[in-house]
Amino acid sequence: MSKLFKILFALAILLGTSFSCKRFVFGEVVVDEDNNPLVQKKVPRTGADLFEAPVVNSPDLPNPDPQGAFADWATCLVMFKEGHPHGGGKLHGNFVYAKAPWRQEQFAVIHNRASGVKVEVDRSSVVTYLEKEAGKQGPNHFRIIGGNSKLWGLCFYFYNKQGKLINEEILKHSDQYQIFFSISDLDDKGQPYEVMDVRYTGSDQGPVPSKYFSSRKSFDQRRLATPKLLTYTYRDTWLHDDMADGVRELFNLKLLPPYTRKTYTKAYSEDQDYVGLKGHIRFDHDGSIDRQSEWPIVRTDGRYYNRGTNLLPHFYLAIRVLKCPPGKKAIFPKTEPRGENKFVCAPYYEPNEASSWQEIIRINLPIRVFTSTLDSDPTDDDPNEPYFVHLGREIGLSAQEAYNAVNNIIIHGDDGSGGSGYGSWFL
Repeated sequence: MSKLFKILFALAILLGTSFSCKRFVFGEVVVDEDNNPLVQKKVPRTGADLFEAPVVNSPDLPNPDPQGAFADWATCLVMFKEGHPHGGGKLHGNFVYAKAPWRQEQFAVIHNRASGVKVEVDRSSVVTYLEKEAGKQGPNHFRIIGGNSKLWGLCFYFYNKQGKLINEEILKHSDQYQIFFSISDLDDKGQPYEVMDVRYTGSDQGPVPSKYFSSRKSFDQRRLATPKLLTYTYRDTWLHDDMADGVRELFNLKLLPPYTRKTYTKAYSEDQDYVGLKGHIRFDHDGSIDRQSEWPIVRTDGRYYNRGTNLLPHFYLAIRVLKCPPGKKAIFPKTEPRGENKFVCAPYYEPNEASSWQEIIRINLPIRVFTSTLDSDPTDDDPNEPYFVHLGREIGLSAQEAYNAVNNIIIHGDDGSGGSGYGSWFL
């Protein structure tokens, strides 16, 4: 090898190395977007990861979307997961404490059958530690704590007949699908029902029909009244396993065209693509439903609890999967956000007629909001406040026992049960 060739070869290596270092230092390294570690924040482990969908061999399985993303759907796992607000519309999942006086992850399995959709609440997921110790069984409904300080993540995992998760396929075709949420006019058997009020009024007569909803029995009447009881926030991501990182509002959230994961910094919240596979619900009232001004139980210090109380509903939540023609999902809003002509998705309870929606799946979930954080004064709490009384009545404890159980909850770290606690879950 000649001396000149050696010099030229060494110079080429030096220049190549310098160029590579420059590209690295100045952020010019090209990363495949589908393998970018910045967007591969996988969902931390929850109880949903333990679920194995069955293989369904029924030849007469209803198939309402044969050529679409929901083709041959057979099973759906529903998870409610307790959390709290984290700013910017985000939920931070609460630490899962096995001995808490309520369950922080609750599940139902939905079966697509020839005779209709079957809702099977996982009763082992709603029974509390104390109830299990007493030999009791969980109820056939989700148990929810209401109030503006509580958020409940609501996640759907759809599986086909082969037991394969199809959420990714749904997200790929999200321009045709949106899940809507509203108070149902029918129960899980498809029959009309009364929205009940489980609030204690001084007697043991049990739940009574809600006065407000007794005069609102049609689906549209209850749908339009839905925001009075709950608020749903869509948190769908580009890929099923992606999640918000708890810091940047639109990071990883699925956006409407023309936005992509690369251009999310230019988007507003109105640019979200609402699908409904992942989101969270706040079960809170607007202060006008079945309001009661007196609490019949005196505080332990002899004073009366004098904050107003409202409906604690036992009802069915209608989960409606709607499909529209391509290009019809997002529409011009009635009021243009920020003065711009933007296409936006419809609110969670109000499908827009201009989208030509067709219902392909409907699931009615039984839910009991059995107590509310609003029914306690955080500056001067007392065991005989409505919050603790209702909590105790739901799971068979005295108000004082419920008060003690709440105050002994471990919210961070290992609770001694051998579980991880699932402490870092954002939605």
